Amino acid sequence: MTLPALVPPTSYGDPDLDLAGELNQHLLVLTRTMHTIKTAAAARSNDGVSWSTYVLLFHLIAGGPMRTKALAASVGLDPSTISRQVDELVRLGHVERHADPDDGRAIVLVATDRGRETHRRMREQRDRLTARVVDGWDRADTERLTELVGRLAADMQAALPTVLTAIAAGAADPQETSA
Repeated sequence: MTLPALVPPTSYGDPDLDLAGELNQHLLVLTRTMHTIKTAAAARSNDGVSWSTYVLLFHLIAGGPMRTKALAASVGLDPSTISRQVDELVRLGHVERHADPDDGRAIVLVATDRGRETHRRMREQRDRLTARVVDGWDRADTERLTELVGRLAADMQAALPTVLTAIAAGAADPQETSA
């Protein structure tokens, strides 16, 4: 399977904006490539759970037991959107529903040992693939890329509320809503 190449760069007449556009094109190709790999890996797993369902499992393991509403918020979705996926995780034994210790009327979702093992296996598979891709790289380059991508991810997460507000307001530039 071949993914589309980069779209020819757009020149905005602003070197910083042009560079951001080039970065976005690379991130788009990387994101599409990773999505293709993750989808294929999930389809080949013995349990048949989709990648979108694994994402919920990963968030439960990282965040610990949580209510459906909190899980949905952690992945940026509405609780009604994830209910079928949660049901699938429960049916397959990756997640259990327990009474909330703080409010016995509420339910919290808890990853099971099987769920944690699935998470470990999928994460190792992903990490081995990445290690294979960067195997010929100089270690310093891999460390620097890791540092820079981590910084970009953190900055993107920090900017997310402002960006979402700008999008909701119809602003083309998040700066337009923060002034």
